Amino acid sequence: MSTKITNEIFESYRTEQKEINEAKEFLKTKNFYTDCMWQTKDVTDIYDCSDEEAYQILDLVLGSDCSETFEKIDIQASMMDIKRKEDRDE
Repeated sequence: MSTKITNEIFESYRTEQKEINEAKEFLKTKNFYTDCMWQTKDVTDIYDCSDEEAYQILDLVLGSDCSETFEKIDIQASMMDIKRKEDRDE
């Protein structure tokens, strides 16, 4: 592979990463948590599947049941002595 092609690939990657970081920063300004994000590549690099199948896997694993996440948030808030809003008046 020539140096020119390698540099073009690298620049393309850098541009893409910059756009992703700008999007994440925008979402942070709207109070979204963006420090742990997944992409289909995380699955397709390991498994022989399409991007659509990888998205479906991620959706089933990450998007199916948030109750465990909310339970973990409750536990962590309690450990930090942060009260739930409905418990503040007690």
